[in-house]
Amino acid sequence: MHIQHQKTAAAQSIRAQAAIVLILSSLGMAAFAQTTATEPSLPYVVKPSDNLSKFGREMLTSPRAWNEVATFNQLKNPNLIVLGQQLNIPLRFLKSQASGGKVISAEGDVTLAGNGVQPGAAVADGAKIKTGSNSSAVIELGDGSRIKVLPNSLAEVVTNRDYAMRDSSKSGSTNWFSGLMRLTEGALEALASKTSKRATPLQIETPTSIVGVRGTEFRVAYDDPLGKAARTEVIEGKVRADNPAQASGADLPMGTGAVLKPQEKDIKVVTLLPAPDLSGIPSDVVKPQGSWPMPALAGASAYHVQVASDEQFDKIVRDLKVASNASADLASLPNGNWFARVRGIDAVGLEGFNTVKLIAVKDGEWRVTDSSVSVVVGKTVLSWTGQQTSGQAMQASSYSAIVARDAALTQGAITVQGANMTDGKASLVLGDLKPGTYYIRLQNASGLRSETYRLELSGNWAQTEFAKTSALQAVK
Repeated sequence: MHIQHQKTAAAQSIRAQAAIVLILSSLGMAAFAQTTATEPSLPYVVKPSDNLSKFGREMLTSPRAWNEVATFNQLKNPNLIVLGQQLNIPLRFLKSQASGGKVISAEGDVTLAGNGVQPGAAVADGAKIKTGSNSSAVIELGDGSRIKVLPNSLAEVVTNRDYAMRDSSKSGSTNWFSGLMRLTEGALEALASKTSKRATPLQIETPTSIVGVRGTEFRVAYDDPLGKAARTEVIEGKVRADNPAQASGADLPMGTGAVLKPQEKDIKVVTLLPAPDLSGIPSDVVKPQGSWPMPALAGASAYHVQVASDEQFDKIVRDLKVASNASADLASLPNGNWFARVRGIDAVGLEGFNTVKLIAVKDGEWRVTDSSVSVVVGKTVLSWTGQQTSGQAMQASSYSAIVARDAALTQGAITVQGANMTDGKASLVLGDLKPGTYYIRLQNASGLRSETYRLELSGNWAQTEFAKTSALQAVK
């Protein structure tokens, strides 16, 4: 095989050993060379340095693959290559190796290849990751891109590979990454790394759409199995969304989205709803009701509410769709602090930008509305009526109380139980209390606690004073 070397415009030639080496484009994105066949390929230029047969052994899947590379580039003579000529080498002829994918987090009911999974587990090509309700997972691909698999989703890592190509400016080679995820059901959130060394764009494929990016933050969902519609929302960067059934596609810039339907050729690019204002929404979620109201947002027909234990939302534990005139039901969340994010959903189902708020889930503290203490057979007896946070009267059949010497209910704390109910009023024997200051918190059988109250017993208690009304004073 020979190479024609043009030294001057007169096309003076020399014979040299054939070589093909990768020339990295200074423009970065030019590396995504495509032929008329639209097959993914990487660009090379010819340089008189290496032996072509050696290149075939080291870089191509087979030395015989060179003939197909020549055909792909429509070379009239595969043994004659002009120095400086660019050749596009299809990825299918290039040697590759699995890139290092792994699980970053797994919250709740998550399986990888049908088995339970722990953070750090390797993710191989063909591995399927499934999340149940109130569960989520994050995987990291070899290029550093992170894919969040949201609740009730099934996704597959189809391709996560590196293509090692010779670098003419360095000794050795440079890795070019190719990644493809397939979403069968549910939704994904992707944060693609901003590397320029991509053999192909990072792609998310659903049964009815293909979304490709080269460095951005976006969402893909396939949660309408009846209509077979897929939706894409771009938070940062730019996305290309294609509808293979209609051979159509559209570019989606930052802040836009589109719903792709296999039966519709036109792809309407829509501006996403802005982030909702949560400043007027309470930070406390009080149980047992556990209702968290939604904000007002023009154009929102519903809201998507997600709750996580971390600010990055890698560990999503609740994933809810809430009507615009309703409240999110968070009563099943354990008590504690949680991160909640809300985004509006427009009339076509596209979801807008997020707003995140730190919320506190806690038991409602009902209050005592009427109280008295009395001495009965030498024991102090507390009687009261209570009112729920909803304004309704407490209707519990039994109560207990913690009695202590400090407002934190730790010093000398005792627990007493066995309340009696008479005409809607509860009474509980506190025991042989001596004169002094006490702090009391009541609790009904279902675990709902009252506010904390202070009880003052005078120095004459149980001697000349045997009863007291308005006995409990709330501790502020």
